[in-house]
Amino acid sequence: MTRWGLLWVWLVVLPWEASAQAARPKVVVVKSSGLASYASVVAGFSAEVRAEVSEVVLEDSAQAASRALQRIAAQKPALVLAIGPLAANSARRALEKDVPVLFAMVPYYEKYGLEGPNLTGIALTSDFRPELSSLKALSASIKRVGILHDPRFSAGLVESAQSAASALGMSIVSLETDGQGKLDKVLANAKDKVDALLMVADKTVGNAAVVQGLITFCAAQRLPLVGLTPSQVKEGATLALAPSPVTIGQQAGRLANRIIHERIDPGALAVSQPEGLDMAVNLSAASKLGGSKDAVMELLRFAAKRDFPVRVFE
Repeated sequence: MTRWGLLWVWLVVLPWEASAQAARPKVVVVKSSGLASYASVVAGFSAEVRAEVSEVVLEDSAQAASRALQRIAAQKPALVLAIGPLAANSARRALEKDVPVLFAMVPYYEKYGLEGPNLTGIALTSDFRPELSSLKALSASIKRVGILHDPRFSAGLVESAQSAASALGMSIVSLETDGQGKLDKVLANAKDKVDALLMVADKTVGNAAVVQGLITFCAAQRLPLVGLTPSQVKEGATLALAPSPVTIGQQAGRLANRIIHERIDPGALAVSQPEGLDMAVNLSAASKLGGSKDAVMELLRFAAKRDFPVRVFE
């Protein structure tokens, strides 16, 4: 290249690149806490989003969170990614309508009222079709799926599960309770009335004692139990399907690109279902199921067909 050609590069191309880089939109990631899973979401998000990303970790109080969001609002970022319930609720309340908000990692987001003209997100839980489909793949004899729940908190979830089950030729058996102390009685009444159990989280049944009670009941009855998390599978649940935090972050990054660069109103977008799920399987629990000699292989075949990464526990 001639000396004049090099000069042209310095005078024209490099200033243009610097200007383009300076114009890169700014995104603020607001995390409810410093959980490792939240950091994985940020890693996936940063790999996909075409923007400059900064992070803020909220203190565990609504007042401190509100002050932090007010400072962020003054910066007028192109978008805020709110990770976790505290961040999502604080962003919904504190940010002006001209700051788009995208939430993630909020279990059962519906109960928080996370909706508005400039707000959308990614659900942490699925619509129950993958979980019910996994049970159907496990054994064609599974028709009646029990769900232990408190109707004060989870009636809508059970209705969604009933709709998904009907489409698969299955039915949901509602096992209602309004307190942990009634668990043994409710489960005793469920004997011979269910072919499997599916866990949901609500304020009454979403605790370690109830989870252990469900695991013990299903082991004694040789019934499959679909848990919510890999840790519950490690404790004895048969399987669980859960979004990978990195995958959730990547999905959020692609969604953020649409909002920022295509000028799409977040409020016009429905809350997205998680695109990728990981399966956790307890080999010992699956091998002891009644009427299913090849339960483990059936679950692995199901995961392979869906491209679900599999984590195995003994």
